[in-house]
Amino acid sequence: MVKIISGKVDSGKTTEMIRRYEAMRSGDGFVALKKMKGNDIYGYCIRRLGNDRSLMWMIHQKHYQDDFKNHSKFGPYYLNLDVLHLMESDVDEFIAKNIAPIYLDEIGILELNGGGYHNILKKLLASGLNLVIAVREDLVKPIANYFAIKDYELIQVQREE
Repeated sequence: MVKIISGKVDSGKTTEMIRRYEAMRSGDGFVALKKMKGNDIYGYCIRRLGNDRSLMWMIHQKHYQDDFKNHSKFGPYYLNLDVLHLMESDVDEFIAKNIAPIYLDEIGILELNGGGYHNILKKLLASGLNLVIAVREDLVKPIANYFAIKDYELIQVQREE
């Protein structure tokens, strides 16, 4: 079963994923945590839920200074491909050990273009393990169609004012 946590930008999708993981204390996976520098978005760290390992995943071009040995670029962000390879290795371990649910934050335009977590999500969907993924609300249908996710539970989140 796939659960899709959906909402607008900055609506609390990541917070909801962390809340669900901490309430269940089962499974494993990854959340993307925004890092700020003053009022600017510096980038995003990937935190593995099962062991709290946190690694820099993306850095905005305004702040990037050849920080990553292996990188690619998407929009204004440089992506750390070494972190992506480590995540893929972790996912192979999750599948081999039948760890579920697996949390993956966030699936979006990058994945629709074949980048980011594209291969990780394809592998996880093929595994049949229970997944919890975060998707911006305007991308739920395109993501579900592209990745052939036919049966999913949609969980809407809204930032409480």
